[in-house]
Amino acid sequence: MNSQLIDADERLATVFSHYYCVQLTANEQPVALHLMPNYEMLLAFNFGPGVPISLGDADFVVRQTAVLGPLQKRLVYELPAGADLIVVNFTLDGFYRLLGVSMQQLKAGDLHDPDVLLNNTCFRELWQQLASLPDLRDRIYRLNNYILSVVAPTDAVSESLLESLPYFRNSAVDPIKMLAQTQQVSPRSIQLRFQTHLGYSAKELTRFLRFRKVLGFLTQHFPQAPDWLDLVLRFGYHDHSHLIKDFTYYLGLTPRQFLKQLAEGSVCISQTGKFY
Repeated sequence: MNSQLIDADERLATVFSHYYCVQLTANEQPVALHLMPNYEMLLAFNFGPGVPISLGDADFVVRQTAVLGPLQKRLVYELPAGADLIVVNFTLDGFYRLLGVSMQQLKAGDLHDPDVLLNNTCFRELWQQLASLPDLRDRIYRLNNYILSVVAPTDAVSESLLESLPYFRNSAVDPIKMLAQTQQVSPRSIQLRFQTHLGYSAKELTRFLRFRKVLGFLTQHFPQAPDWLDLVLRFGYHDHSHLIKDFTYYLGLTPRQFLKQLAEGSVCISQTGKFY
């Protein structure tokens, strides 16, 4: 399997974090992988056979182009022989700026056709252009140019989202109250801003960022056996059952089941983004 992460062009750093590019030859065995939640939007371009995916209780097949997210649950997918896939991993409100579609219209557990969302055929045409290019570098160059040509520039709301991130790194403050005070708007306005531009609430983001720190810690120290009580105290959980609840909510796994999958090498955790 040939896979690589290609960082976003610096001009697009506030739109997406990276491209995930993967190819399997026709003679390779299928590969099953588990992508941990990252609360970001994914846009897939598939140039090979259909890619089966499972998200919670729902099963889908990614064919040519597909939109998924915000990714709030563990995603299980199988790369078939002959797979040829490019996935754009958006960050912050980059997807909203690209499509101009309110994130409140998207159900996090569904797979969407971007052309249906836009009532247009632009992504089908883009897929055809990319499919005609055999070289990955040419595909990335074409994708960069396309995104640069259509993405909306940062505006006051985008800037305010960037400015809000430090508040989510400090567990001692209520980010909504702090944002409302510093930006001189109501807490309700902050919540609507998150729902429209990101597709989830500020409270949901706070909970997820804490859990992602747990996953990062376990991965970094693997195969060392974790001290679960230390993790509870280190990351501010009420007790062990509170931590288990987050594992079940985000991954559908117990902590020990997650460690088993980590040992099997089938776990993919998105690289930490530039902003959060």
